[in-house]
Amino acid sequence: MRRIWRPILDQFTPYDAGKPLEALEAELGPSRLVRLSANENPLGPSPRVVEAIRREATRAHLYPDGGSTALREALGARLGVSAEQIVVGNGADELIGLLATAALEPGDEVVVPAPSFEPYTTSVLLAGGRVRPSPLAGYETDLDDVRRRVGARTKAVILCSPHNPAATIVRRGPLLALLAALGDDPPLLVLDEAYCDFVDDPDYPDGVALLPRHPRVVVLRTFSKIAGLAGLRVGYAVGSPETIDRLNRVREPYNVNRLGQAAALAALEDGEHLARTRRVVLEERAFLGRELARRGHTFPPSQANFLLVRVASAAEVGARLLRAGLLVRDGAAVGFPGHLRISIGDRAANERLLGALDAAG
Repeated sequence: MRRIWRPILDQFTPYDAGKPLEALEAELGPSRLVRLSANENPLGPSPRVVEAIRREATRAHLYPDGGSTALREALGARLGVSAEQIVVGNGADELIGLLATAALEPGDEVVVPAPSFEPYTTSVLLAGGRVRPSPLAGYETDLDDVRRRVGARTKAVILCSPHNPAATIVRRGPLLALLAALGDDPPLLVLDEAYCDFVDDPDYPDGVALLPRHPRVVVLRTFSKIAGLAGLRVGYAVGSPETIDRLNRVREPYNVNRLGQAAALAALEDGEHLARTRRVVLEERAFLGRELARRGHTFPPSQANFLLVRVASAAEVGARLLRAGLLVRDGAAVGFPGHLRISIGDRAANERLLGALDAAG
């Protein structure tokens, strides 16, 4: 019999994002539902973004700029790099896939902390590579263990900082030590900094600042979190000109839609809204953390816009919260059974969550 499908697909289970928001609202009522499961921006997008989308919608029949030129130039000016060092993608997920497609050949290895963001492993395996998992040390990325797993076939190391779902960071000293230990001919070091805008720890390293001395570093960032554009899927990678050239060779044309590009540009221009989002998340993260700790809950210190909270009977508690109109993420689905991953909401949402947890016992 002719074999049609690749056998490796049998190893994958389609990503389960849960019921659509609209279906849940139909069940629970839109006024009751608060989604704290997807690490979304509690304030939503900037009004400037909404207006930019409205204006650009009349041009939806036209193909977008295939190179996201204006957005790359704006990002370059903001980050202090050239536009040639940036590629924009349909979310950071696409960029992870582009890295795997561009770099990996059958049998190549990629070191990935485990557990971590699922698309790392999926993209590596689909490209014919092999994942060398590096277990977390509790909730922390163990860079000593990561280094021991780098070998002759290692093409890349992927680090998520702040980590999803643990919310912890890779610190400057250990990261610089890892880079030094990898030597003059290192593999790619991919720093996924999707949640970097919510970090307030001064020991957090800026991945972009590492590029002049470490050209095989690749930094991934996104407009989904701080800018509130999760529904438009706009992410970007910053790297050496050689790295970005290789990614562009495997990138689909017109990969970022016209509305997404216009929205991302408008988001960059509204620094006040970005600052307000950061301020609200940091204030509410501290509030929610204090109140959860006062109730006896434990969790690693978060540098992201969510908490990974240890909860007895997590699935049961999560189901009770859903019945109360609060959607959270069961940690078992992201590698941490016995936990709930809870996004930081606004004060009303966080107080409602605390009340529901109290009622759940």
